[in-house]
Amino acid sequence: MSAKQWRTDVQGLRAVAVGLVVAAHAGVPHTEGGFVGVDVFFVLSGFLITTLLLREADTSGTVSIPQFYARRARRILPAATLVILVVLAYAAWQLPTTRLTDAAADGTWAAFFLANVHFAAEGVQYFQPSEPSPFQHYWSLSVEEQFYLVWPVLALLLIPKLGRKGFTIVAAVIALASLAWSVHATGENPTAAYFSTPARAYELAAGALLACWGGRLKGAASVAAGLGGAAAILVSTVAFSEATPFPGWQALVPTLGTVALLASGANAPTARLLAIRPLRYVGDISYSLYLWHWPLIVLAPAHLNLGSLHLGNTALEMTVAVAAALLLSALSHRFIELPFQRKQVPVLSHGLRSLALWPAALVLAVGSGWLTTGYAAYAEKERVAEAQAWFAANEVPDTAAETGGPPQVQRELRAALHIADRGGPIPPAVLGEEIIEDRWQKTYGDCYANYGDTRGADCALGDTDAKKTVAVVGDSHAGMWLTAFDDLGKENGFRVVPVVKVGCAPYPVQHRGKKMTQAECDDFRDWSADRLERLEPDTIVSTARGQLFMPKKYDGMDRDEQWSRAVRSTVKAYREISRKVVVLGDVPAVDHNPADCISAPEADQSSCLSDPDSRETSSNELTEAALKGTEAAYVDTQRFVCAEDRCPLVVGEKVTYYDNSHLTESWVRHVTPRLGVILAPLI
Repeated sequence: MSAKQWRTDVQGLRAVAVGLVVAAHAGVPHTEGGFVGVDVFFVLSGFLITTLLLREADTSGTVSIPQFYARRARRILPAATLVILVVLAYAAWQLPTTRLTDAAADGTWAAFFLANVHFAAEGVQYFQPSEPSPFQHYWSLSVEEQFYLVWPVLALLLIPKLGRKGFTIVAAVIALASLAWSVHATGENPTAAYFSTPARAYELAAGALLACWGGRLKGAASVAAGLGGAAAILVSTVAFSEATPFPGWQALVPTLGTVALLASGANAPTARLLAIRPLRYVGDISYSLYLWHWPLIVLAPAHLNLGSLHLGNTALEMTVAVAAALLLSALSHRFIELPFQRKQVPVLSHGLRSLALWPAALVLAVGSGWLTTGYAAYAEKERVAEAQAWFAANEVPDTAAETGGPPQVQRELRAALHIADRGGPIPPAVLGEEIIEDRWQKTYGDCYANYGDTRGADCALGDTDAKKTVAVVGDSHAGMWLTAFDDLGKENGFRVVPVVKVGCAPYPVQHRGKKMTQAECDDFRDWSADRLERLEPDTIVSTARGQLFMPKKYDGMDRDEQWSRAVRSTVKAYREISRKVVVLGDVPAVDHNPADCISAPEADQSSCLSDPDSRETSSNELTEAALKGTEAAYVDTQRFVCAEDRCPLVVGEKVTYYDNSHLTESWVRHVTPRLGVILAPLI
C-alpha cells in the first residue's frame, strides 16, 4: 500500500491482537480468551495480502509469484530465523539436556513452517502442555505460510480469467468449506483442529473476502460496525477460555469482529482510537513481539535467575519477561526487520535475490538444531564421566538392610541427604529421559478413568482369584500406589479393585481444575459410590492429592473446613460399606520438574532437594484430624520420601518423583515391602 492508502488503524489493530495474545500467555486476569488475538492476525493477513494481490492484478493484469515470495521472505524470515537461533543457543547453554533434543526438533519444524503439523502430530495441548516448547507459537506462522502456498497461485490462475467477482466467489466457497470442516474437526479432535490450516483457512479467507469487496461502510453503519467489532473481540477475550471448543464456529466471533472493524473504515471512532501513536508503534513491532514474547514467558521464570527470589510464577516474573520481550522486539524491529524491508541489506534484500533467504534460513536453523542435539549428547557424556569420578573418589554410605528384610527407607533417605550435603553429583545411571517414563500409567493405563470419563475401568489386580477384596479409591495419587497394592495383593492373597479418576478426589469437594468440569467429577463420584456398594470390599483404601484445585471459599466455608468435612463424611460412608477403611496421607509436592532438575547444567543432588512444606502436607494434618472417631486408620506416607525435614529426589540410584507430585513406579515398588509391613494389620 502507498503512504496515501495506508490505514494507520490497521497498525493499532495489530497492537490489540498481539497485546491480547501476550496478556493471555502472561496470565493477566480476565484475558484467558486472549488467544483470539491470533484470529485477529489471520483476518488482517488475509485482508492485507489479498489487497496487495488484487492491486497488482489491476495494475499489471497478473500476479508475480516470485515477487510475492520475495516480499514474504524479507518480511518474515529475518526475525523468525533470529529468534530460532537465539532460543536454540540459549537452550544449549541453560536448558536441561532432556529438553535440548525436543527444542532442536521443534525449531527445525518451525523453520520449515510446519510447526502446526508437528505439534498436532505430537498431540500437544496448546493450553496445557506439560513442558511448553519455546517454539510452540510458531504454529500460527506455519498456518499463514501454508495458506500462502495456495492463495497467490489461485490469484494468478483465477483473477485474469474470472476477474475480481469470480475470485470473490471462489474465496467465499473456500471460507464456507473451511468453516464446515472447522466445526467438524473441532468436535472430533480439538487438539488437531486447533493447529489445522484447513480449520483456520476461513479466518484468512474472511479477510480476503473483505478485500475483494473493496468498499467501506459510512455514517451510522460505520460507527455501529466499529463498535460491534470491538465488542466482539472484547467479549471473546473475556468469555472464552481453554475450555471453549476452538476454532469451530466460536472463532467466528473474533473473526467477524475483526472484519467489522476493518469494514468500518479509517474514519470510524474506533479506527481513530486505534490510530493513536502508542498503539501504532506496538503494531509496528507486533511481529517481533509475537516472536519474542513466548520463549521469554516460558523460559524466564526458571532461567533468568528469578527463581532465587522465591517468587514462583508471579506477576513480577511475567512483567520482567514481557518487558524483556518489548525491548528485544524494538531492537529486532529496528535492526533486523526494517533493514530488510527497506532494502538496506546488500544483495539479500533486493528483488528476487531475497528468495535466497528461504534456503539460507533453513540451513541456519537446521544447522543450529544439529549443533544443539550434538551438544546435548556431549554434555550428558561429560556429566556421566564426572559423576563416575566423584563416586570412585568418595565413600558412599551403605544403605542395605542389615536383616535382609524390608528396605530401611528412612536410613536410605538420610544417606541420600548426606551425599547431597557433600555436593554429590547425580549418579551416572540416573537418566532424565527414563524418569519421565517411570510412571504408573504405563503399567495400569487400563485401570483408571481419565479426563472426560465419568465411569471407571473394569479392572482387577493382585490375586484376582482371591475372595478378599481391597478397593483403592481416589485420584492419580491413589493411582500411583497401584503398583504397591498389586504386588501386595499377589503376595498376600487379596484382590485389588481400582476406583480411580485423575484429578478428581473421592471426597465431595469443589474443584476448579481446567481440564475437568465439576459435573464430570461429581458424576464419577456418584458412579464410585454405586460401585463400592455393589462390590462390598473387605477394605477400602482412600487417598487423594491434598486440596487440589479447591477454591479458597465455597458455601461459606474456607478451603480447610471444606476439606475436613468432605473427608469425614466420605469415610463415614465408607465405614457403612466396609469393615475396614484406610486413608493414606499424601506425599509433598517437590520444588522442581525431576527430569529437568537432574539434567540441568551443573545439577547435583543438593540442587534437587525439596522442602516438605506444601499444601499436600498441610492437608494431611486436616485429614488425620478428620478421621478421629471414625475407626478409620491413617497411614503417613511422607516417611517414604522425606527425612530430617528434607526430601531428596535421588536416593542411591533411584529417583523418587517423575513429576512435581507423583512418585515413580520404581520407587513405589522399592518401598512396597515397608508399606506392606505397615498395612498388614490394617487390611
